[in-house]
Amino acid sequence: MHKYKLRTTGMITVAALATGVLAGGVASAATSRSSSPIIIGTVVGTTGAYGATGQSIVDGAKVAVNYLNAHGGLLGRQVKLEWYNDNASATLSSQEFQRLVSAGAVAITGSSDTGPATAAEADRYHIPDVGIVDDGGPTIYPNGVGTAPLPWVYEYSPDNYAIGAKFAQYALAKCKGFALLHDSTTYGEGASQAIAAAYKKAGKSLAVDDTITENWSTGATVGLTSEINKIKASGANCVDVWLTPQDDAAFDQQMQSLGDHFTIFGNDESYATPTYVQLAGKLANGTISAMLTVELHPTAAYKSFAKLYDAAWKQQPGIYAGATWDAIMMVAKAITTSHSTSATAIQKALNHMSNFPGTTGTLGFTVQNHQTIGVSQLTLVRYNASTKSWKPLG
Repeated sequence: MHKYKLRTTGMITVAALATGVLAGGVASAATSRSSSPIIIGTVVGTTGAYGATGQSIVDGAKVAVNYLNAHGGLLGRQVKLEWYNDNASATLSSQEFQRLVSAGAVAITGSSDTGPATAAEADRYHIPDVGIVDDGGPTIYPNGVGTAPLPWVYEYSPDNYAIGAKFAQYALAKCKGFALLHDSTTYGEGASQAIAAAYKKAGKSLAVDDTITENWSTGATVGLTSEINKIKASGANCVDVWLTPQDDAAFDQQMQSLGDHFTIFGNDESYATPTYVQLAGKLANGTISAMLTVELHPTAAYKSFAKLYDAAWKQQPGIYAGATWDAIMMVAKAITTSHSTSATAIQKALNHMSNFPGTTGTLGFTVQNHQTIGVSQLTLVRYNASTKSWKPLG
């Protein structure tokens, strides 16, 4: 766990105008009958396969809450962050969500590991679930693309539908055969649905589309030799290894040991945390992912948040920290514009919020659209092991 320390010097000039929150009245003059803090909760996995992602989310949430409090809080009250580690357990995640509801949380971010569990609890208790909710996709739209979203769940990261569609566009043009290995959760299923739909529309089919059972709670890797042999036999020259960073790296290592070579695609985790490239090393060279365009060409809002994050943690933020900041700031905007902390008021305000200058782009929601980031906001990138950097595909 990081030791938390946040410098507040220059916050208004550095970040307030960039995010647009203070302009909307974070430090509202409205008075409140209660002097108790406004609680925002977070359910997230800070251990296990996606522990680095979880810690980034918590760190981003802490920066956001400290920022709000440094500028007067919300409706004359301070904001309090309460967070719990679900260790990739849906049962524990549900229990923690209920614990936060009992504590009086007005909104809850997460979970990045167990999104369907927190989404179900949000629907049950009618509490907004915002931020990284298993990368959206079927977690938000359980009946598929174009159907009604879960009314209390809002996704802030690049959703798996969008990333899958982006990968399919490239693979259809560049690959003679495309294979997909994905996890069994809505995270992997969303990618599978999007890629398979794009191939079907093109009159083609995936060479391999296999579900892999992973151990998210520990990050232990699985044997993928049989899958590599299957992909080779299919004639595919490209494969999307939509698995944990640990299993992605293990695939690269097993592929090398077998003397095979495929063009490797990953997922948003490939670049968002350093886990994959650290484990894979030089074998990560050439891996393709889909990055937020704003990370390649930072906006004023992104730069402002990055300064705050660096002041707190002495490092640059990743996509998950920025998306969590955006989630909390949009909840703050919803509270101040509605002058209420009721869940219904926050939900209504979020459903009608547009042109919000977030770190991840210009954000907004409608009753039908509960995803902030789509295909048009993504750029395909390739990893260069020599420079240890991700560069846009030419």
